[in-house]
Amino acid sequence: MENDEPLSSLSGWNPLRLLQREPDLPLQEKRQTVNCTDLSAAFNSQCWQELQLSNFLLGGGEWGEGWNKTTRVCDTQSTDVNNNDGTNCCLPGEAWTTCFLRLAQGGGTQDCSQINAQFCSMPSENALSAGLADSIRPEVQYIQKNIYALNDFFTTYYNALTAAQSDASTTIQGLINEVDPIKPAQFDLIDLLTALSVGLAFLGAPSIAVSVLGLSSLAKSAAQVLTISLQQAPSTAKALWPTGTQNSQSVQIGNLEAELGNSTNQLADMVNNAVQLLMSDVPTFVKFVESGEYSGAESLSLPSKVEGLDYALRTYMTSEAFAQNGWVSSPALGPFETVEDVQNAVLGSGGADCTMGNNSVCTNGQGSATFWSQATGRIYSFANTKEGWAGVDAYQLLQDTVDNNWAILQVLFDGSFNCTQEGNFGDSIVNFNWDGTLDIACISQLPTKIACGSPCPVGLINNLCPFPPRNDDCDS
Repeated sequence: MENDEPLSSLSGWNPLRLLQREPDLPLQEKRQTVNCTDLSAAFNSQCWQELQLSNFLLGGGEWGEGWNKTTRVCDTQSTDVNNNDGTNCCLPGEAWTTCFLRLAQGGGTQDCSQINAQFCSMPSENALSAGLADSIRPEVQYIQKNIYALNDFFTTYYNALTAAQSDASTTIQGLINEVDPIKPAQFDLIDLLTALSVGLAFLGAPSIAVSVLGLSSLAKSAAQVLTISLQQAPSTAKALWPTGTQNSQSVQIGNLEAELGNSTNQLADMVNNAVQLLMSDVPTFVKFVESGEYSGAESLSLPSKVEGLDYALRTYMTSEAFAQNGWVSSPALGPFETVEDVQNAVLGSGGADCTMGNNSVCTNGQGSATFWSQATGRIYSFANTKEGWAGVDAYQLLQDTVDNNWAILQVLFDGSFNCTQEGNFGDSIVNFNWDGTLDIACISQLPTKIACGSPCPVGLINNLCPFPPRNDDCDS
């Protein structure tokens, strides 16, 4: 928001009341099927574009400079009540959404800059100020609706995450007993919370959402909308999941349930980082909502329990437990299009060392395991490299992983491959592509390595193969 001296000198000036379309520009022709100017009509997702609300807030087109540039910041030292109390201006340091709602409703103190339904709830349909110009009431009502919808979405998302947090830590206890009975493995708490909070965007990936049985239509819709919004406004994703070195405590695998249960405040802080950015930065807000989905009549409010919301956390914990206990994946690119392709590719006469078992896992019947990703046509040999390992065999471990919902095998193996290929393995578990979009391949921390002397399966990075050798003594 910027100061505008000519407007600030007007006594009783209201930035919303006086904001008008430029009279010398024709109105955009409205589609006949949607009436976005009817205040009594149901909300419609087309109306963000129909009403040109991005221009209304930021300027451009028939809206001239826009609300963000023409709305004054109050002079708190002024003796003029119209200039200092927020009635007709925004208070210094105030979230733009708090100011917008107050000006739209002719008063009030609603604060939507943090997840809290108590202080940010959609009022009755007659909440707009009586002094608001008729020509902009539809625009103001829709922007107001988007503000409330975003806060409600993140508030209910946080509530659903806390439930998923409990479910994941309880479910994973079986993994702990099977993979890490001595419980030496350590986790970084920030990585755990990142894997948890990325859960809905994780489900928004098409190859993942279809794999989660029981995912409700609402959860699917919310996951897809969030994924689109994060792609449009990547700075919001970076606020939720900052990269780089952070101070974080280590959590022993045996204490996962207790530590996750005690970390709800830190989880709330992560979600609030995104909400505060959206509610304090108009351009980011516009990018996040301009798909129109938050303008529609369909609620994106999540139930307290969302099936599959903890799959990203489960995948991370499972892969990390595998990694710390010596389990390694080794890829072959193929493409392998049929069961016969897979069986004939594994060493042994006519595929005798590989018979396709359950869940696309090939085995020699004595515990070996080769996972076939039908989505990518790759196969992955899965084995333990820890000397003297006497625990469960590879085939049974992958079957238990599926049966107990510890992780999705395709995500576990393909995710690790993609993460390693990109040169990101061992860094942040959530990364950002060159265009700012979200990359969640590194949720899987299962090491993907190649046999000594094998050619690199992908292009070199700085003249080095991104896939390390399975054994440390390849040169000996």
